[in-house]
Amino acid sequence: MKPTTRWSRPWSVVLALAIVLAMIGAACAEDEELRDVNLALSTTSGFGYGYWIAVGLGYYEDEGLNVSLQGTGGSSEVAQILAANNAEAGMGVPGAMLPAIEAGAGLYPFFTYAYGEVFDVVVPAGSSINNIAGLAGLKIGISELAGGEVPLVRALLVEAGLDPDNDVEIIEVGTNAPTVKAALDDGRIDAYSSAKSDIASMNAAGLDTVSIAPASLNTLPAEGLLAAEDFKDDDELLIGLGRATAKGQLVAYANIDGAVCVLKELIPEEFTDDAEGRAGLAAVIEITTAPQDGGDYVFGFLDAAGWNTYVNIFIQGGVITQQIDMGQYVIDDLLDQINDFDQQAIIDEANDLDTDC
Repeated sequence: MKPTTRWSRPWSVVLALAIVLAMIGAACAEDEELRDVNLALSTTSGFGYGYWIAVGLGYYEDEGLNVSLQGTGGSSEVAQILAANNAEAGMGVPGAMLPAIEAGAGLYPFFTYAYGEVFDVVVPAGSSINNIAGLAGLKIGISELAGGEVPLVRALLVEAGLDPDNDVEIIEVGTNAPTVKAALDDGRIDAYSSAKSDIASMNAAGLDTVSIAPASLNTLPAEGLLAAEDFKDDDELLIGLGRATAKGQLVAYANIDGAVCVLKELIPEEFTDDAEGRAGLAAVIEITTAPQDGGDYVFGFLDAAGWNTYVNIFIQGGVITQQIDMGQYVIDDLLDQINDFDQQAIIDEANDLDTDC
């Protein structure tokens, strides 16, 4: 019995010490691995579902990132934040990012979140207006004068041969469905432009509209992530942000009911009216669904050509005045690594989410 007694105590002490050291090491490693990152969003709405789900389900943490989502008043504000290097990356639309780039800001697109223009121009169902040129002499309602749809509306008007300052009247009417419907019914506006998700929510609440925007807008990299100047070469950071966001998007593709339950915990104000919230999310998913190749989604696809198309659109619309070669800014060599994850595993996780909320 003596040998047993002699050896048991030292080994128990060694084992206990090893466990304690392992716990301390794990805690220290976790502290070391998680990097604080600020991600500026152009909205606080459900349009950013992919980012919110990535936070809620820990996908950013899986990439070693402790991401703080910073909601703003729009893409123009995001551009200012990135230009000042007050966030590592941010989400925004070309209509706001290109003027900032023209003004000298270093903003570098690296991940497409919305595939197709996120804003729309609509008229009441049954209207005789069927294209942008048909708006000559009429009134266009918008969400607000600083809204992200305004640069696009102006560009589309110019492309259609109209002067935005003289041939139409642009009126701020907000995003409240009854208010917009009343403005259309009373003839105070003849058309309306806002985010597609806003319009979908309004239609769910009784507005009945059809789009008159050019179909060519549906294939452009309409909104996505851009890196600030100081972080454009930080491949590990950009890959981690892109991959985690892609997983968040995939969860919503696979199980919208489960996604709603996650989002209700994080942004409950977007679902005070459950039907409108779900309709808005469904509309957003439609324009943020990544293209597929061989059955798998290819998340984040972007190229300089798509951005250069926007350059030409916004030059025509007077939003910017100079040609910008976006080949100097677009980061398109990280997509394989961003998409390097098991999509089926994420789909399985999505299907296991609680949907009773």
